[in-house]
Amino acid sequence: HSVSHEAKYINTPQTALYDKSKALFGYSQAKDSIRRENIAILVEGQMDVVLSHQAQVRNTVAVSGTALTAGHLAVLGRLTDKIIMAFDADAAGIAAAERSIYTALESGFDVSVAALPEGKDPADLVRELPSRWHDALQGALHVIDFYLTVLARTVPDARLRGKAVQRQVIPLLARLGSEIDRAHFIGKI
Repeated sequence: HSVSHEAKYINTPQTALYDKSKALFGYSQAKDSIRRENIAILVEGQMDVVLSHQAQVRNTVAVSGTALTAGHLAVLGRLTDKIIMAFDADAAGIAAAERSIYTALESGFDVSVAALPEGKDPADLVRELPSRWHDALQGALHVIDFYLTVLARTVPDARLRGKAVQRQVIPLLARLGSEIDRAHFIGKI
């Protein structure tokens, strides 16, 4: 079986006409769906956007070669205040998404996470079976529920899990804009 050596991401330089801190790949094709569905799906790669749109999930966009910024969120915020982020549910994927999650919460967005099977991206899921991508999105959890679920699965010792919650979940809680949401998740924790 042959291995493809095509670039996973195409990194474009910053120019006066192209501002990476605001540009969202697929935005012009996704904006009507984002407004209609009242949610934006954020993926990492350009092929993820293309294949997601082919699988009829047209409210999908990607940041291009940078972390999610307040500029990206200002663009999305004109259409919705809800985001689903799709990334690997392994430690590396979670760590890579953490800054984006913080930025989105601080900007007042309701953030959910669609956990992807280890080593798979949305494009892989669509290629295998489009319904796997739909299922991942249907199973998206609020970011705090997502972290609590991952920690419950990966840290069996209750004391250590408590420390992990303090280290990873409490900073998220502090960034929630809604008192009601904070109270809800404090009760869960």
